[in-house]
Amino acid sequence: MTDIEPDLDSEAFDDNHVADYEAEAAVNLRAQRLRRPNVDDTEPEPNDREASAPDPYGVGQDALAAVDDWDESERPYRAQLFDHHDSDPTTQPATWGLRGRLNAALGARLRPKDLSTEARYRTSIRTVQQPLPGCSVVSVINPKGGSGNTITAAMLGSTFGRHRGTGVVVWDACESTGSLGDRAARTTDPELTVWDLLAHASDLASSAAVSGALNTFLRRQPTMEDVLASDNSMTNGQSIGWDECAAVMAILRRHRDLIVIDTGNNPVADNWQWAVAHSDVLVVPLPLRLDMAKQVYQMLDSLISRGLEHLLASTIVVTCVTPDAAPESTPMIFQDLHHLGIPRENFVQAPYEPVLARGERIQYSELPAETIEAYTNVTALVADTLAEARRATTQQYSDPVSPKSLYRRPSDDLRRFPPPPPAQPVALSGGYERGATPLRSRRRA
Repeated sequence: MTDIEPDLDSEAFDDNHVADYEAEAAVNLRAQRLRRPNVDDTEPEPNDREASAPDPYGVGQDALAAVDDWDESERPYRAQLFDHHDSDPTTQPATWGLRGRLNAALGARLRPKDLSTEARYRTSIRTVQQPLPGCSVVSVINPKGGSGNTITAAMLGSTFGRHRGTGVVVWDACESTGSLGDRAARTTDPELTVWDLLAHASDLASSAAVSGALNTFLRRQPTMEDVLASDNSMTNGQSIGWDECAAVMAILRRHRDLIVIDTGNNPVADNWQWAVAHSDVLVVPLPLRLDMAKQVYQMLDSLISRGLEHLLASTIVVTCVTPDAAPESTPMIFQDLHHLGIPRENFVQAPYEPVLARGERIQYSELPAETIEAYTNVTALVADTLAEARRATTQQYSDPVSPKSLYRRPSDDLRRFPPPPPAQPVALSGGYERGATPLRSRRRA
């Protein structure tokens, strides 16, 4: 009998073999949704156990318990799919604590613990370095003198500058005189101020301005941020107002992308109100004293009355336990400020550093490691809040403001004090004159 090969292309062959195929149908595992059995369900009969089994493929309930609760927002975006190694702050060997000493002494490569201080510090650095869209503005505000506005602004600028590089400027926006220029670690010669910047506002804000031209009026710090100092000569008859602040911002935002503003202590001044109204994040330094807490509460409450209550959600309160602080009143202070709309996670503590409180020039590299680590965590919180605030706003690609030169700098002869007049001889008793030869010497001569 001759074997006849079946015609594989015939429809009859396909129908007969499909009908005779008794294997299990293909299962789409991606479409499976395994659920935990209800506790109240009765125990199935032995015969029905296989049909009603919640996990027929033996995958495991614990492994697939969260299939129905999948959140699309938790899925990493495409750029993070292969960056798990870089995003882990414990990848590099430890350099702090006992593990750091063992690594240095034995050449080991022990990693820091997940919840250690070093791991948090590394995470804060990466948070500070995150991209911030547009030109970001952070204002440090407190109407009470001696609350640490200048210290906080300088430390924020130094931390941002150290970990982000150039593009950061700290602006002393006081209406007349401020101490930020005196606290800066390095100054230019001559020490130009904000009025020298306003004298060239039209040229610096034009489309033909050279990017490096702004460096003439700023004071570059060792941590790579710039300082725009106020005029401390006390001979200028003008003060920084609304128009002057708008002109300065029109210049800075064309050349820098992160601006930290050190405000004055007068909440009704035009420069203070302009800085607050044009800020993305507000930072409030608060020594734990009742008088300062009361001033801060009244200041933040005035923002609500001015229609700026949306800024309270992006307000960060930096507390500090000073030698004259009252820690027992801390819960009451937090509760009262929280009722205004400030989130509880936006309260952060900074250490009291005597080196910063002495009023000397701030040398960032000479500060204790604990102080640098604490202010890095504070800056990370500011960066996170700033990124969230900037993403919620409409991106601005151009600035229609074109300021004019608002100030004409006097000549150097008028800015310098005139030399004292020559001393005139004054007659004294006994026949002597100041600055003259005694009479007896004259006779002998």
